[in-house]
Formats: sequence, structure tokens, C-alpha cells
Amino acid sequence: MIILNSSNPKGSCYIETKNLDGETNLKMKSAKKELYECFRSKDDLNNLSGELVCEEPNDQIYKFEGAIQYSKGQSYKISLGIENVLLRGCSLKNTEYVYGLTVFTGHDTKIMQNSARSKYKLSNLEKLTNKSIILILAVQVVFALIGAGLGSYNSNMFKTENKVGCENNETNDPSCQWAYYLDLQDASMFKIFCTWILIFTNFVPISLTVSLELVKFW
Repeated sequence: MIILNSSNPKGSCYIETKNLDGETNLKMKSAKKELYECFRSKDDLNNLSGELVCEEPNDQIYKFEGAIQYSKGQSYKISLGIENVLLRGCSLKNTEYVYGLTVFTGHDTKIMQNSARSKYKLSNLEKLTNKSIILILAVQVVFALIGAGLGSYNSNMFKTENKVGCENNETNDPSCQWAYYLDLQDASMFKIFCTWILIFTNFVPISLTVSLELVKFW
């Protein structure tokens, strides 16, 4: 907001900006001479009439450009800079009160303009590891698909011919099915695919870490 006056002489005030730039030392801001001489009380503020022209909302906390035009007996046009502005996030210190004119609110304030989500940083080693794991997983999926296709074909087409009682497949004994010990005689291709994925888990050198990341992602 634009400083119009304060409890201190000449419309000055002190602020702490550690929430904005991390600095804990106090900074002095002040109102323009023409403003604090005209606005000495709340009654003067009630009679305020004019127009403020300033820059579009941006994230530059050390820059402000604008001008205020108002009439109080006569017309005034006063240029404004960052030393005449209090930003959201500042803490008022050693000053009882400040009279001000609000400029930006909500997401237009500079502190909100600077609160964009930060980018996730990765080291070169992590980037190389991720690329390697993706390549290994792709190979693993290809092998699992091949194994699932062959397994599904074999479980449906081949029977055990040399087992007594299974020559003409006249029995419902599951052991007559090929590879009955894998319990895949009625399995879908998806189940066989998942089985091969588990079998090929050791393809990935750090498979436990990958599994945990997938669980977190899900």
C-alpha cells in the first residue's frame, strides 16, 4: 500500500522484511512530503479524491513505479517509488500506526507473485539412474509380455500325454494339465504377465526403491 502518513514525524515508518527477503535489519519507509502534509488525520482521509496510476502486478519486490493524482483545494500529481510503498508480508516496527492507500491485494501482491511452486531438483546421478531404470523396466516388460504370450499358448495347447489316466484327457484331474504346479491352467494372460514381472524383478538393481516409489506415486 502507498504510505500517506504515520505516527512518526514526516510520515516515516520502520519495517522488517524477513518474510520477504530474509533480512532482519529494519528499513525505513516514508510518505511523500505532499502527502503527509495533506493527510494528517482520518478526516483528511475521508475527503480523499483522486486517481492512482501504477505498474501492473509483478514479482519485483525492490521496484515500484507509479503516480498519484488527487485534489484537495488544488490538484496534485506526485510520483511514487518503492520507498513510499509497504509490501504485504512486512512487519511494522517502532511505529504506532500508518495511514495508507491499498494498491494490490490477494494474488496481485508481490509476496504472492513470488510464491510459485519451486521446481524439483535432481542431481546428474539421479537423472542417469532414472533413465537407466526406465530402460531396464521397458526391457523387463517386453520379456514379461513374451513370457506371458508363450505361457498362455502352452497352457491352453499342451497336455501331459505320458501320465497314466491322461492319455485321452478324459479326466478332470488338474495334474493332467501342462505345468500344473504353476496353477496356470485357467489363468489369464494378465495373471501370467504379472507372474513374469515378479520373476524378472531382479532385472532392476534397486528394485525395492523402485517399488516404493511406485507405491508412493499410486
